[in-house]
Amino acid sequence: MAAERRKQIEGAITALASLKGAVASEQARIVDEVVALLASLDGELADLSAKLRWHAGAPFRPSKETAPEGQLAFELLRMLTARLGDEGVDGAVAPTEASDADDDGDDDAGSSRPKRPRRGRDLPRKVVEVKIDDPLARACPCCAKPQAEIGFDTRERFIHEPAKIYILEERLFKYGCRCGDGIVTAEPIEPAKPIPGSMASSSLLAHLGVSKVLDGLPIERIAKQLRRHDVDLATSTLNDWFGRLGDLFGFVRRACHRQLLTCGLISLDDTPVRARNQDHPDNVQTGRQWLYLGDVDQVAYAEFTPDWKGSHPRRVLDGARGDIQNDGYAGINPLFVGPGAPQRVGCNDHSRRRFVQALEQGDRRAQPAIDLYRALYRVERTATERHLDAAGRRTLRQTESVPLWRELERVIADLTLRVDKKSPLGKAIYYWTRQQPYLRAFLDDGRFPISNAHVERLLRVVALFRNNSLFVGSLDAGERYATLLTVLLNCVLAGANPYHYLVDVLDKIASDWPADRADELLPRAWLAGRQAEQQPPSQAAVVDVA
Repeated sequence: MAAERRKQIEGAITALASLKGAVASEQARIVDEVVALLASLDGELADLSAKLRWHAGAPFRPSKETAPEGQLAFELLRMLTARLGDEGVDGAVAPTEASDADDDGDDDAGSSRPKRPRRGRDLPRKVVEVKIDDPLARACPCCAKPQAEIGFDTRERFIHEPAKIYILEERLFKYGCRCGDGIVTAEPIEPAKPIPGSMASSSLLAHLGVSKVLDGLPIERIAKQLRRHDVDLATSTLNDWFGRLGDLFGFVRRACHRQLLTCGLISLDDTPVRARNQDHPDNVQTGRQWLYLGDVDQVAYAEFTPDWKGSHPRRVLDGARGDIQNDGYAGINPLFVGPGAPQRVGCNDHSRRRFVQALEQGDRRAQPAIDLYRALYRVERTATERHLDAAGRRTLRQTESVPLWRELERVIADLTLRVDKKSPLGKAIYYWTRQQPYLRAFLDDGRFPISNAHVERLLRVVALFRNNSLFVGSLDAGERYATLLTVLLNCVLAGANPYHYLVDVLDKIASDWPADRADELLPRAWLAGRQAEQQPPSQAAVVDVA
């Protein structure tokens, strides 16, 4: 009886090991097979059968309640392996300590998100040595002799020191002669003030810009922060400084626009932002904050408009050389008419989202389309993990994504005959059918991303600002906000510290930086220049020529 039981468990382990890699695509069949395997074992495993059924319904519950694909198969395999090992069956595969205990090991092969790198490695470090100076405290309990130093234990922690604000007073001494011919005044050490006549330094303006644009803090909260440091500034003053800060970077924003027009692919999206307007019947009108990205992550350009008319993006994109990607907004349709018109690229995120909404409203017929979209995005993650270039990405898509897309076409064609056009699923199918030539453009060109999500991710800072501030002070204030949004988002794309960038560039602008050299102040070029300055000078080889 014991031998037969061991044989059953060994068979279950073998079956689960063969099934664990196919959980995502053949989940229904696996559920039935694993439940049958569990039924052949003791009744104590019946609860695991229910657990498996619970996980099988994951697509119909909120994402926070789901488990990673294949996770339950691995859990069952580990449980049965441990049970088999406890009974002493030869050949059982026990989990290794490294796989469970080593937090610094490699990521799991099935993980879609890389491990977070350890932070703070490059921070300045303050070392404090704690020693026992009292000889009696170091006395050996055995022989009473003083113990020798043999090493030390290390404890680390992050230390936070609040911001320090102070007034810098420069006393420029004057020198003169009794003859009265002239007076000489010492030159100031600090650069000129970015805003003449004010007490705002480049560092304070940088803090103001980063806090409001990237951190989404309203001016009122920034004023509260300053008051904690005994700096009482009126919100009207801070608002005025923020507006002047946007004016100072206007020529840098124009340089970003010129660079955008030279890109091979321009992706765009927009989000609503309310603005005060006394001429409007409600005193507040809803404008649009547009964001354009060139070549996915090379340059960003933002613009605020008082309405959603297509004339605004058409004006911005006038003279663009590359193809254009967006979510199907009809306002830019004239850009794709006529000889030499750019190619239009669609956004599969917007299409997939409609099928998800239909599923959330109870129409389970949307599930096959969502599963196929999940497989398509899995191919894109594979291309990203392999760091493929455009040619490699196109080859991978032609091999793996094209068959999935054909199956998606078949599924949607079958659903079209059976779905009410006015239902949520019918609207999703209508959008997909209408946009299908643009949605599949990514299959034939490795330069094109599968969706416009890279623009939407950056627009999150605008959504945070909108939720916290509710509206901008005026239509002109919206345009100044767009100027600083352009500059700071380019810092994010380039990997430059936005605070350090603003401080340095503000000092340069205050020192009358020429407008025709604006390209040198773009965040990517600025960062390259800073890194070149920090490189140690190369030492030329000295050759002794006789």
